[in-house]
Amino acid sequence: MPVRQRGVGLPAAIFVITLMASIAVAINLLVSQNAETFEEELRLTRAFYAAESGAGFAMNALFPPDEFPQYDTNATCPDNAGSPRIYEFAAEGLTQCSAEVTCELDTTIDSLNYYTITSTGICGDVSRTVQVRTTFAE
Repeated sequence: MPVRQRGVGLPAAIFVITLMASIAVAINLLVSQNAETFEEELRLTRAFYAAESGAGFAMNALFPPDEFPQYDTNATCPDNAGSPRIYEFAAEGLTQCSAEVTCELDTTIDSLNYYTITSTGICGDVSRTVQVRTTFAE
């Protein structure tokens, strides 16, 4: 007469397969979330540098260096017609990014003009803003 075998082989195998499938799904979810977070951080960093570049362009327009007078683009504050000024970037790393730059004359003290430059860098659906307060005395 055949002996009836009782074992845990089949239930254990089903349990292990289910457990491994659950772990694989969880790892896949974590990897995809990590990739999305990395992409957003990359866009935020690019937007920051676009904003910083826009603020640098405005500083050069306000106070053109003596050795580079071509920076004087008649963008002096507060008569900055067409404000905000928009810069589209084509440089590697900032492609598809832009900067919107505004400039305001805050106050004049002892014949020194104090300006506020606000630059917002935009890359895709994220943006970063840089604000610079400055004056220049020779």
